[in-house]
Amino acid sequence: MNIVRIFRHAGTAPHAYLWNMMTDLIHTRIRQAREQAGFSQTGMADELGVGRTTYISFESGRTKLFHPLVDKMAARLDISPEELLFGRQPDEELLRDQASLDEWKRAVVDDYERRLEALQQKLDAAEKALALQETALRSLSASNDFLLGQLRKEP
Repeated sequence: MNIVRIFRHAGTAPHAYLWNMMTDLIHTRIRQAREQAGFSQTGMADELGVGRTTYISFESGRTKLFHPLVDKMAARLDISPEELLFGRQPDEELLRDQASLDEWKRAVVDDYERRLEALQQKLDAAEKALALQETALRSLSASNDFLLGQLRKEP
């Protein structure tokens, strides 16, 4: 899909569409950094001194981040404000060395694959729990049907 069709599909001006894409990435990076640092949304809100719903609004993009909070959030997540807003960027030395750049790319891919594997494991566990619940529900339903049948019988 070319860029003109993307803008037409998005139903907005190109600059607004690009701004929305960029802010979506910022909010995704904030959530990923929080999760990687091991904070819950409530825990991060407490660290920043804001309410949980306010923090959730920052992560979802409903509320705009402001400069002092970005600095405080980055410090709590142990990353730079630039990395929080723009993602981890390779340094200039890395860009000049093809082997190092390839290694950096592999590290990024490996990190995403690890995250994907962890999410897949959570999904598998949830599906197993759901299957067990469905089995228990079917068993209870069959027991209920049997008991109702027994009650309907005349002595």
